[in-house]
Amino acid sequence: MASDGRAAGPSLGALQELLYDLITAPTGVESGLAARGMASEALSGIIVSDARLSATSRLGVYADMYFFRILDVLRDEFPRVVTRVGDAAFHNLITDYLLAERPAHPSLREVGARLPDYLATHGLAASAPGIASLARLERTHRELFDGPDALPLTMEDLRALAPEDFVALAVRLHPCHALLAHQPAWSTVWERLGAGDFVEPDLNAEVVLVWRQGFAVRHRVVGDDAERVMLARAAMGATLGQLCESFVGVSPSSEAAALAGQAFAVLARWVDDGLLMRA
Repeated sequence: MASDGRAAGPSLGALQELLYDLITAPTGVESGLAARGMASEALSGIIVSDARLSATSRLGVYADMYFFRILDVLRDEFPRVVTRVGDAAFHNLITDYLLAERPAHPSLREVGARLPDYLATHGLAASAPGIASLARLERTHRELFDGPDALPLTMEDLRALAPEDFVALAVRLHPCHALLAHQPAWSTVWERLGAGDFVEPDLNAEVVLVWRQGFAVRHRVVGDDAERVMLARAAMGATLGQLCESFVGVSPSSEAAALAGQAFAVLARWVDDGLLMRA
């Protein structure tokens, strides 16, 4: 009992849990109440009703907006998945996703974090092969856009180094990068899917480097084994000399001078792309 003689209401935590469960109930507020063994009238002591809307109907407005707000956010985050599977199938996918993976973070930024993994087990994976990897590529773009800042090396930095200092300079990759291997080759249709054109991708596998440069997230195919070896070494931290050695080591039978020149060309491209920073 409260100090004024009235029955004490539910605690704030209990009230929050009740409202969240009802708003996210799979088939509506009424079914959520029934699952808890509660009558519709039970909400009248929590939510004010009037002649226009009952307490249950008022909460139902929030329940509808909960789903459609998240659906809109995920449409914006995964536009190419929407183009690939169609709007109706995407709507049904998100319905299933929210039932299976209830949001666990207060920020809408995180609501799609588990969608790529979920898609890999969903029925759409059979009718749209590789769709989970497309979702992962789109999600990676989002995550890297919000990633940490870092000061990249410039060509002016490198030109200022003596030869012995150049090879000894310890570097690593910018923290906002990812290397994704998947099949099919989504890079072949990325722009067209982004423009809303349904088109089938090249069925070959590809390795894609995704990184943020300034305020833009970019990606490109890394088709050369030697560059992939360099990327793996740079991700762990290495000197510029060690990176060149790892490139040359992939093709030891080739002419060392030519390979060294190719390795330097790769490093120059990384610097132009804002991929390298001091370790």
